[in-house]
Amino acid sequence: MTKKYIPETAKARSWNEIEEHFTKWFDEVYTDNIAKLAQHINSSELSERLFAYTSMDKLVVSIYNPIEWNREALHITFDQHIQNWTFEYYTKPFQKTEFIRHYPAEKGIEKFDKFIKMIKW
Repeated sequence: MTKKYIPETAKARSWNEIEEHFTKWFDEVYTDNIAKLAQHINSSELSERLFAYTSMDKLVVSIYNPIEWNREALHITFDQHIQNWTFEYYTKPFQKTEFIRHYPAEKGIEKFDKFIKMIKW
């Protein structure tokens, strides 16, 4: 029997709401990292073509609204204990992530920008 696909979706939040989420509710580590990434996106033309939502300490970015959890979505987390970013890119449901990458704290925005260019978002 074939699995029936039922999309898990979420309505995108504004980039201002996302910035507030990471600056108001989390400690300085998030303020210094995911919040700065959100500010970077919000202050650029990316804010007009990328959509996102948050799940506690995760930022999920897509080119679609509503966003599907595991279809053309980049999941971004920051581990405050080891000062490390994790980027997981999901292309299609029922398949493994297309890639998982880990980056040091200072490389987050640079690697995000390279990812956006690489997949032509």
